[in-house]
Amino acid sequence: MIRRVLVAIALAACAGAYGLAVERATFILIDGERKSGTVVFHTPARENLVNNYLNLGTDDGKEMTFPVDQVAVIDFAGGRPATAELTSLPAGDGTHLLVLRDGNAQQGHLLNLVDGDTVIWRTLAGQDQRYAIRDVRRIYLNPDRARSTFNYDPNRAGPGRRSQSGVATSGVLGAAIRVNARQAWTDTGIDVRQGDRVSFQVTGQIQWGSGPDSASNADGNPVMTRPDFPVPSAPVGAFIGRVGNGPAFGIGNQTQPLPMPASGRLYLGVNDTKLDDNSGYYTVTITR
Repeated sequence: MIRRVLVAIALAACAGAYGLAVERATFILIDGERKSGTVVFHTPARENLVNNYLNLGTDDGKEMTFPVDQVAVIDFAGGRPATAELTSLPAGDGTHLLVLRDGNAQQGHLLNLVDGDTVIWRTLAGQDQRYAIRDVRRIYLNPDRARSTFNYDPNRAGPGRRSQSGVATSGVLGAAIRVNARQAWTDTGIDVRQGDRVSFQVTGQIQWGSGPDSASNADGNPVMTRPDFPVPSAPVGAFIGRVGNGPAFGIGNQTQPLPMPASGRLYLGVNDTKLDDNSGYYTVTITR
């Protein structure tokens, strides 16, 4: 059973002063239970996450404290997430997902909630960023439990499944799959076996940045390669794939079948680590 402890305003374990909260949040626990309250803070650094425990203030002036590994989602907006938001959840490898109220999403890791109104976030590239809680919709700490909580199964739909854009989404060989440049990995819904020879037909163009020279086709833009890219040897914006949680591999515009390096779920993406200024998508047809 999830450990839930009501504590007094002064928390000895937190060794700091109780801070008046600014924003409210709902913690969705890994067993599906929801607990709502204010985003309090403690310690001289004015932190909410202290010694691997997250804290909520109650309306009667007390607190609830939860082990961070028992919290699946920190929800600031309420309601059910859109399908596109749930589709963008990481594959369950310990990566978190932050979703802003404007719809942009970023993979990385939650470092803390501070001052009762600010998220401190670390991107997959290792950059620390700060977001006002009022601009954040949700933070997913346990994507697998979040899928279960919201009853989301990417494999449930069949050939007629359509996204809001009208393009057929994942799960069907021969169907068009939209690979959004702002999303780290797109779940194709297709499982492959090691050695399977898979063909990719790719159309479209993306922007890997906001500048006028940041366009890319599936082969990537040769202006940049970086060691922290998913495929360091491939140009920025290149069309790439991975199987399960395995290493990413380049695909590009080649039409010859590629042998799959492992068995598991096939994911597709673009070769970039800074996704929030990307735009556009590739449309991909997969045959095997």
